[in-house]
Amino acid sequence: MPAYRTIILDFDGTLVESVGIKDNAFETLFAEHSDALTRIMDYHRAHNHVLRFEKFRYITETILNRAYTADDEERLGAAFHDIVVDGLVNCPEVNGARAFLDRFHGEVPLYLVSKSPDAEFREVVAARGMDRYFAAIYTGDWDKADAIRDIVQRQDIGAPDAVYIGDTPEDHAAAVAAGVGFIGRDSGRPFPPAMNPLFRDMDEIHRYLLHREAS
Repeated sequence: MPAYRTIILDFDGTLVESVGIKDNAFETLFAEHSDALTRIMDYHRAHNHVLRFEKFRYITETILNRAYTADDEERLGAAFHDIVVDGLVNCPEVNGARAFLDRFHGEVPLYLVSKSPDAEFREVVAARGMDRYFAAIYTGDWDKADAIRDIVQRQDIGAPDAVYIGDTPEDHAAAVAAGVGFIGRDSGRPFPPAMNPLFRDMDEIHRYLLHREAS
């Protein structure tokens, strides 16, 4: 029997080694504000699940202390898109990610949940040839916990029958809020010291789930 009846996956830092790409994008966009860059990056890294446009507004209005305009949103959004899409399409996969998808696709429904904008994210997932694995993809319009709840309801299963695999404390919090299991992938983001289970890559997570199936 499968260890879980539904597997839900984060993307950045879970399936692809992309953690530094968005950091680099923020550093590039706000490089001219060298005196405020540390505050900007601290804010960005502390809010992994906040949409980029909300971050742009906060940074502009609260850290840079000026009005945030429609021109700002268009300019920053376009520049960020160019940097990030290229990076996400071409960065390495997390070790074992493709084998994991190949193994569990068809055995249990797989879902993908991300806080990235919809059209951009689907472009990236399709370009990497990963879209075919997923029963549905939930993007930035969804709160992650709400997306997980919707998946559980769609599958008509109990929350403990689903697991969310992610790489941030916010992913863990979303799983807890939705009542599903959680498996952490260590991408370098800080989890609580006692976080368990936490694995180096998708190959280890793959073996962990197979062991649960066999036991």
